[in-house]
Amino acid sequence: MHKTLTMHLNIAWTANKGADADTGHEAEQYMQQWLPVNTFVMTDQQPDIILFMSGGSERQALEMIQPERPVLLLSIRGNNAYAAATEVMAWMVSHGRFAMLSDCQDAFETGLLNHWQQMVNTWQGFYGKKAGLIGRVSDWLVASAVPAERFRRQFGITLEEIPWSTLPDYNGMLPDTALIERFHGQNIQGLNQAAQVLAVLRQTMVRHKLCAMAVECFSLVQQRKVTACLALAQLNTEGAVAACEGDLASMAGMLLLGAFAGNVPWMANTTRITAKTLLLSHCTVPFNMIEKPSLTSHYETDCSLAIKGSIQAKEVTIFRLSGPLDKAFIAEGTVLDYPDLPSACRTQLEIELPAASLLQMRNQPLGNHLVMVPGSYGKILRLACLYRGIKMIE
Repeated sequence: MHKTLTMHLNIAWTANKGADADTGHEAEQYMQQWLPVNTFVMTDQQPDIILFMSGGSERQALEMIQPERPVLLLSIRGNNAYAAATEVMAWMVSHGRFAMLSDCQDAFETGLLNHWQQMVNTWQGFYGKKAGLIGRVSDWLVASAVPAERFRRQFGITLEEIPWSTLPDYNGMLPDTALIERFHGQNIQGLNQAAQVLAVLRQTMVRHKLCAMAVECFSLVQQRKVTACLALAQLNTEGAVAACEGDLASMAGMLLLGAFAGNVPWMANTTRITAKTLLLSHCTVPFNMIEKPSLTSHYETDCSLAIKGSIQAKEVTIFRLSGPLDKAFIAEGTVLDYPDLPSACRTQLEIELPAASLLQMRNQPLGNHLVMVPGSYGKILRLACLYRGIKMIE
């Protein structure tokens, strides 16, 4: 998985022209009350945060704001600082630019300051990375292909297409020990081949220096009678984002949600929506998300191996990005049950969701696949999407 780097926030300060010479020092000391010293630098270049120290500072703030760089406008209490920040916020809104406004102490106490830092670090951490598409996007994913240029513009990640024909035949690879050891040397038919597929994909990630991959896996199972399910599950368990079916929109969602959650999400099918619940199912659940995994055949082809297990979670976050990466669906729900339907992929989960979220999925779905993690990450995900101009479906 892409690891969020610890980066410095760029913090600028602004005050009226008659401010004391030591105002800059006071601004730095003030921020040290709310952020660790090693997490920010005071600079007027490309600020992530502008701290208003007084009124009459609006013009100076506008001179520092960058055209495509969102900014958090913070103020000290008193000295007409919040009034000045409000005027700048109004300018940002009227010019179609994204900013947020808060009293600095309030931003700390509500968690906004911490979320802003996480979000800036996450988005900036993507820049310069590379992701891979192994094979091509599966034919049936008509809403999930992401143009390489769009991926680069939105995430700062270069997308490299890697045909299966350029990769070594899995039959010539030594089985990856991580998968073999996971099942304690059990004599499971097909496990060695699954571990060989893992060896190919792991080697590809290393050689091409990929932060993530989307793998067209059905051609493998149809032509060679071996699945990539276990290989993808193992990589995701280790923190290396690996989406199946060549689903680039899901890969993007896994990268973003996983960066905040600290674990790679589960990519799953929208299997059924009722008046109150969503049923998810898929065969590639990360091993660290389930208890006592069992191996069974792949659902669609009834051959090779897939994973069946009970996801250990109470509260979950569900996320989906559109193919152009310009819209997002976010919902938080409660786990109700672990069905065992014979007519669905092997790992299954029933989740209770708000009625509005279920209605959105019926009337405005962004695609079949959803990504899910245990925990509550809706608030920071919404902020992260706003930061990049990604609109919530409503």
